[in-house]
Amino acid sequence: MDIRSLRYFIAVFEERSLSGAAKRCFVAQPSISTTLAQLEEDLGTKLFVRHSKGVTPTDSGSQLYPHACKMVADMNAMRGMFSDSSTPLELSISLAPFLSGALISQVIKKLLDDIPGLTLSLVDESEQADLRFTCNSYTSDTDVFYPLWEDNYVIAMPVGHWLAEFPTVSIKQIDKLPFISRRPCDIQESWNYLMQKQGLQVDTRAQVKTEEYALDLVAAGLGISLIPEHSARSRADIVLRSVSDVTLKRVVGLAHHKQQSFPAHLINTILTAKQSLFNKKISSKTSVT
Repeated sequence: MDIRSLRYFIAVFEERSLSGAAKRCFVAQPSISTTLAQLEEDLGTKLFVRHSKGVTPTDSGSQLYPHACKMVADMNAMRGMFSDSSTPLELSISLAPFLSGALISQVIKKLLDDIPGLTLSLVDESEQADLRFTCNSYTSDTDVFYPLWEDNYVIAMPVGHWLAEFPTVSIKQIDKLPFISRRPCDIQESWNYLMQKQGLQVDTRAQVKTEEYALDLVAAGLGISLIPEHSARSRADIVLRSVSDVTLKRVVGLAHHKQQSFPAHLINTILTAKQSLFNKKISSKTSVT
């Protein structure tokens, strides 16, 4: 078993076709078939069931897939360890609209400061990109995810709102209050489940796409909203209160497909960015009444 056989296996697994894998790997189909048969012999198990429409992974094939992806990614990273870190590097990064711009900016600044010759292109989440800022809930088994920070969800309300008199807020106090909703929201299903379980509902006055828009409407007095704490720390025109009877959180980071490989110095910079985020104190504190 070698790295080439694992690459071929991954291609067959993802393409569900020997011919498709051959085209993807730029080799003849018999090379794929021979290498796959040798891999099955080495492992002592059948990895695919062949049929007229292609192949279907066996349980053994499904178990091998994530390990094969990791081994290929590790091998690519190992090669990158000895590449010239001063070589110009161009990267595209997609940004989900519901993430904290302040923290993302800190990570991007560290990448540009620590990696000579790096050129970044920031694109919308709908566009193809080398890396993407996202939440762990939006990744899959085919992704590598580097966590950067954790967000607790809190209730945002305008200054002077009656809920601000309480140190924490119960979800029962939110029942039937004017509410600013966000779509997409990575914990929406969990929030809806909790509200339905308690027999509660909110009076949705507006639905927006970004946290910034939601906070602007909250500050204007149109309603309260469920917001990640980091996204609102710098605002003095709103008040934040934690929810006393439930904990909702998300993990934000950078993700890429397991098939992609990057220089080791880039990965190391991403990993150290997590620590640097919390070595810096965000100067603006949330207003408390």
